[in-house]
Amino acid sequence: MPRSRPRDGSQRRRPHLDPVAARHLILPVDTEAGGGAARARFEAAVEPGLHAGAPPADVATLDALATAAVLRMGEVPYGSNAVFLLQLDAPDPQKEGEALRAVYKPARGERPLWDFPQRTLYLREVAAYLVDAALGLGHVPPTALRDGPVGPGSVQLFVHGARRQPSADEQHALEMQLRDVAMLDVVVNNADRKRSHLMVTQAMRIAAIDNALTFLPYPRQRTALISLGGSRLPRQTRERLRSLASDEDRLTALLDRLRRLLATHEVDAFEHRLRELAADPVYPVLDDWDGRPFEWW
Repeated sequence: MPRSRPRDGSQRRRPHLDPVAARHLILPVDTEAGGGAARARFEAAVEPGLHAGAPPADVATLDALATAAVLRMGEVPYGSNAVFLLQLDAPDPQKEGEALRAVYKPARGERPLWDFPQRTLYLREVAAYLVDAALGLGHVPPTALRDGPVGPGSVQLFVHGARRQPSADEQHALEMQLRDVAMLDVVVNNADRKRSHLMVTQAMRIAAIDNALTFLPYPRQRTALISLGGSRLPRQTRERLRSLASDEDRLTALLDRLRRLLATHEVDAFEHRLRELAADPVYPVLDDWDGRPFEWW
């Protein structure tokens, strides 16, 4: 994916997207979120209607993720935060005859970060799914809120990885899907898109997992897809973006749902990014060092 810089790159003014144009937006982040405040936010967010914009095909899965009885739980090792694999008393929508499995990330298991408010990462996982669904992408697996075995957290459908190499045609389709994921990462301001967070499913689709470090109010994108910086969004990707940005009713409904999960200024910044990218559909040019996530290879 060769990088190309836009002819007018030096004149570009997208303060919520482009790092050089946005230095005045960098503000200190309130990283405090005590147990009582975190519980109150969860209770407000989990009220009915959060997934009103989800695709019909996801509705039953989202309901099972949030409410099905937990049959087994095992810890996923090696993560920065506490992550568990749940087996639920519901059918797996991807594999007939198997039980539903979900990746559970409880707020209690989040390691404090200097740039993200504490006990909010699981909410950002759900917010990223809502944006993916609103854009009609289908790359973020169904993700719901749940008061699980160790408290409130996010639960995401477990992804079954591909068991074969893609054909030449499938490889091309996957490449185009990566460009959709890169657009999603721009608008949600993903600060941690590693290669290991991109999976190829058994249906030969890109699944974008681990979306917790998102929605900061100033440009902080870090991505393994850094080489796309400066190139124009593909036509179909632009159309998805502009469709949402121009549909005021649909966008307003999405912003209302996001406000149940995120701070108001984070939602406002998301709206700015969406509109700026729709008006000027070029992937941001990121710093070659700071724009790459740790372990990007």
